[in-house]
This record gives sequence, structure tokens and C-alpha cells, in this order.
Amino acid sequence: MTPKWGYTVMDKDDLVWEKLEDDLEKWELSVNKAVIYRGVAALILKYRPGEAVELHMPIKGGYNAFYRLEYKDGSSAGMRIPCKVPRREIRYEVATMKYVAANTTIPVPKIYGWGTAEENPTGLGPFMIIEYIEHSRTLSDALKDPTLGPKEEPVLDPNIDEQKLSFLYGQMANILLQLSTLTFPQISSLDQDSNGNISVSGHPITMNMNNLIEHTNIPPSILPIHPHNYASTTAWYSALADMHLTQLTFQHNDAIADDDDARDKYIARQLFRRLAHEGRLSPPPPSTDATDPSSEFRLFSEDLRPSNVLVDADDRIVSVIDWEFAYVAPAQYSRDPPWWLLLKMGDYWPGGHEAFVEAYGVRLETFLRVLEVEEGKMREADEAKKREGGETKTDDEDVVNGIASLSLSTTPLSQQMCQSYTSNTWLTNLATRDSWTFDFLFWRYLDEQFFGDEKENEEQDYHARLDLLTEREREAMEEFVLAKVRDSEERVVVEWGEEEAKARLAEVMV
Repeated sequence: MTPKWGYTVMDKDDLVWEKLEDDLEKWELSVNKAVIYRGVAALILKYRPGEAVELHMPIKGGYNAFYRLEYKDGSSAGMRIPCKVPRREIRYEVATMKYVAANTTIPVPKIYGWGTAEENPTGLGPFMIIEYIEHSRTLSDALKDPTLGPKEEPVLDPNIDEQKLSFLYGQMANILLQLSTLTFPQISSLDQDSNGNISVSGHPITMNMNNLIEHTNIPPSILPIHPHNYASTTAWYSALADMHLTQLTFQHNDAIADDDDARDKYIARQLFRRLAHEGRLSPPPPSTDATDPSSEFRLFSEDLRPSNVLVDADDRIVSVIDWEFAYVAPAQYSRDPPWWLLLKMGDYWPGGHEAFVEAYGVRLETFLRVLEVEEGKMREADEAKKREGGETKTDDEDVVNGIASLSLSTTPLSQQMCQSYTSNTWLTNLATRDSWTFDFLFWRYLDEQFFGDEKENEEQDYHARLDLLTEREREAMEEFVLAKVRDSEERVVVEWGEEEAKARLAEVMV
């Protein structure tokens, strides 16, 4: 097959991107003031009293900024605030961190306090006061190619010692294994009430939702945040598929190359919506499990990656940070092999996507092997608990009840991940979660998987799939293509009003 697609990720709106960078620079200037620093220190001390000696310069990550306050006794605490899209519900992340701390042995920072933007006297938005974890570096630093410069995107060291890789991968495997055992009755974010009770009652917040708000200027109200929860995987996949068409509709600049490109993207999204609505994106349950995968859900963190994992001088994990994009998701998400094994996605991999797939497969073998080892340890702990008739004991003394009651699926997670990889289910799930990599994944993999038997599509584009659209969808497509071509002729940043955006979306969601 000769692929048409010369890129693996769709461009974001360059004008909006420039505006975001300008806004971030203005924000950084606005907070770089003595009065702000004094306010930050005072707020940290309110929740974590002590004799302070130094407020360190803030550390800015991809989504958050962290102010560290050091105390005379050598300990530290910090305030974390969002530096982008502060509309996110910080209480969901607080609930998630508390739940993980109470039900697993995964190390997370202790939370001293938190509040909404209205409750932050510094004016810096919603905040969280947390324990500062002493660490040597991130797990990403431990894994990356040492020849890369500090500002270069990290890539797994191609010459990494296999024993070292197994040790580092093994710790992450244990974390994923524990998270995969936390089950819930519906898809949603964790939330807590005024009494501190945690339940699955918030609306899920994904990285793709965050990117849509940032890069298309759409009102958050048109995203699928209502209802607050989803009772089936099919309903959730349908909501995600609708978001892909939302993204294409509202990205004004750099969305299409020409009218044919617009048709490629429109048809891919409409066919994907159909697959989702028909329940065809939900995989069958693992071969020896009777549970219906469309009605079981697990805690899943989209931003769980080595750069958000802190390690000590011996490269042992001491903390997992940044849980803002963690939510209860379809169980299959937890059964997919992790995308971060090479630290870098295949979007810009040297040598192209095929080279990425080849390199990934080699490292996946190592990861699945160490995951099997962690599964064995968990089974031994469960068996010891049953023999003793009490709680499982670990190095953490009286470990929390959650980890004591963990039980593995009939089919081990390592086998489930292997099945997901060989069947390309993991690529289907990646396609559900990212509107900008969706097109490549759809035409390169999903089109043939779901529609290949009906008609070969050597060019991997819309021509061979046009007859799959309904008459109404074809009519709507031509109107849509004309609108996108007009958009491309005028480079402006569009600010969408709520009612205007809802009306436009209703026109294309046929």
C-alpha cells in the first residue's frame, strides 16, 4: 500500500499559538513581582506553617507553575497553579491524589490545602499547597539519551543498559498495574464532597478537551462535559468522536491544505463517529474474561509519563506528580501498552513512523517482561494475604486497604497489553484521544481495519469511502468544505460566542 499521508500530526492554528505564547509571556511578567512572591509565601505558610527561609524562583512546566518555599528544618512545601486554562477543576485532581494515596502504594505528594481562583488572594487562579518531594531527577532524565542537550526533546537512550531499563520500566509497570485494579461504575472524574467523601461524580477532563479550548477558542460549554458521567464505553467514545469533528469545525487557520484535504478529514471524522455510535470501537473482552468491557471502568491518567515521575539518587521512584488529566476511563485504556516507552511519540520520529513502530516493538518486549514480574509479585502478595487471613504487608508497613485487596484480572495485564498491541486496539484508543493525530491514525490503520473488506483504499483517502456516507452527510460535506476553504483565505483569530458556536456545531453534526 502506498500511503498518501506525508505527516503524522495535523498543524494547530499558528495564529492562536502565537497568541497563546504572547499571553503566557504577559502572565509570566505579571507574576514576577515582589508583592506576588510575598503573597505566595504567605498563602503557603497558611496551610503549612513553619519558619521559612527562602522562596525559590517558580518552576514552569507544560501546564503548571510551582512555587517552592523552603523551611529552616530543611523541608519544603509549594504552591502549584495552572499557567494555562485555569478553568480546570482543581478539586478533581485533589480527589484523585487522595484516592491514589489511600488505595495504592503509589507515592504522591501530601496535600496541605487547596482552593479555587476566588479563594486565592494572590490572584493567580486555583491553587494547591503540597509537599515538596526531594528528588535527584525525573525518570525521563534517567531514561533519555545523554548526548541530547538540555533543551532538546528527550528520547530513550538507544544504548541504555538492559538491566537499567528493566529496573526503570519495572517501577512504572508496578504503577500501571496498581492503577489498572481500581475499578468504578462509570466514566467520570473523581470528586469529593464537603465531608471529604470521594466519588465518581465530576465531569471527565481530558488533554484533548484542554487543547480544543486553547487552540480553537471554543467555549468550554460546547464540549461533552455534560452529563457529568458516562455509563458505557460506547457513549464515551461517541462523545470523543464528536470532539474530532468539533476540532475541525472550529480550527480556523492551518486546518486544511486544500478542498480534498478537507474532504479527507471530514469523511474520516464522520466514519469514526459512526463506528463509535455503533459500538464498534469497543474491543471484545480479554479472551478468558467474561466481563463486558463496555461497562467496566478504571482510573487512567493521560499525563502519566516519565517526565512526571521523580526519582532519587538511586533512580528509585519517590513521587508521581501532575494528576490533572486523570479520570475514570474505559478499562481498555489501562490495557493498552504505554505510549511513552521511547519518551517521544512517533509524530516526529527520526526515520518516520515505520522506524518508530520498529523501535517501539523492541522496547515493548522489555516492558511486558518486567510487567509479568510485577504481576507475579502481586499474586504472591495476594496469596500471602489469603494464607494469613489478614492484610497484605509491604515495605510500607500497614499498607492501605486498597492495595491489600487488589486482584488481577483472569487475563494478566501483560497479556492484555500484548493483545492490544498486536490487534492495533491501542492505536484505535490513541485515535479517540487526540484530534490532531487522528487523521494519520485513521487513514493509516483504522480505515483498512474497519472498512478494508468493503473496498481497497490504496491511496488512503476519501475517494474510496465517499459512497459510505449518507446523502445527508455528503450534502453537509460540500457545505463544510466550502466553509473551510473560506476560512483558509482569511487568517484571523476567531473568538466564538457560546450561542454562535452551538449553532455552528449543530449544522455539522449530522
